[in-house]
Amino acid sequence: MFRNNRFIKGLLFQLTFINILMITLAIGLSSWAIYETACFLVDSMNGIDSETQARFEALLLEYLIAFTVLAIVIGGLLHYYLTRNMTRPIRDLIQSTQTLRAGQEPEKVHYQANNEVGELIEQYNRLINQLKQHDDVRNKMISDLSHELRTPVSNLNGYLYAMQSGDLEANQDTLHALYLESQRLKDLIEQVDQLKTLDYISTQSFNYDANVDIAEIIHQSTALFEWRFNQYYIPLSVDVVAQHADIQPEGIQQVINNLLDNALNYHDHVTPVTVEGFPEDDHYTVRITSESNAIPEEEREKIFERFYRLDPSRSRESGGNGLGLAIAKEIIERHQGKIGVTSHGNRNTFWFTIPIHK
Repeated sequence: MFRNNRFIKGLLFQLTFINILMITLAIGLSSWAIYETACFLVDSMNGIDSETQARFEALLLEYLIAFTVLAIVIGGLLHYYLTRNMTRPIRDLIQSTQTLRAGQEPEKVHYQANNEVGELIEQYNRLINQLKQHDDVRNKMISDLSHELRTPVSNLNGYLYAMQSGDLEANQDTLHALYLESQRLKDLIEQVDQLKTLDYISTQSFNYDANVDIAEIIHQSTALFEWRFNQYYIPLSVDVVAQHADIQPEGIQQVINNLLDNALNYHDHVTPVTVEGFPEDDHYTVRITSESNAIPEEEREKIFERFYRLDPSRSRESGGNGLGLAIAKEIIERHQGKIGVTSHGNRNTFWFTIPIHK
């Protein structure tokens, strides 16, 4: 901090010195021009003797020197004061970034002005707020994950120790309980992996060189989920129209997988989950409809935000981790498409559209 303050002060003095030098040159040249012009005019007048002219020139020179020095001093002090006020928000900004780099939470930089510096500080304050929100959510998620990991690990450790010591027989019920606990661990690890995936997607640029059939990608995804749907006796209906498009195949498949996983977790009726895909004008539309509790209108935009979760009691498992839909939104927006949800009673339809051509 000391080094940066010394740097700002040095820069301030340099700017002041340069501007005082320019002011001195400007006032000096102006005074010299006034002096020479006045002397020339007096000299050209008739009836003025040389002694009077000499006194006039000497008096004029004294006044010009006095006013020149006074103007330089006042201009220098005024410039120093104004420059110091102009650099104050920059000093505050440097101090705030040092605090941020040290891993501490910086204070907002207070500066109100309708100029470039004001815009810079406003954007910086917004960045600080966003970083704080993300940090709070990450800390909460890490705390939740560590708490949730502790239970299945403790259960697995207890079961295995009891089986090793001979206090518990390894029957089918015990093995099934161990399988369920291991499945919980697998789901928690997938949550962490999804967070890594979301951060990776946010920093990558997609290449859309692959011209593929979107219907084929949908069929591949639904085939992967068919066994899981059958486990819960949920019919899966697929009706898609073939259409080639310039897309990133892995990204679109991940979007469909996330939406199918979301439909599977929240579906609580015996009616089928329907998957539709069809071209519409210059876009291809995909809709996945399932029946569950209605999604309130005020939550339909929020559910696509990272870490946002609906009421966990609505889900078949734990309500999800708030990342699957955020990943889907990120991928669709990278394809210059749109994604959303509509709700009619207990029927919720998640949809997305992507351009057919580049």
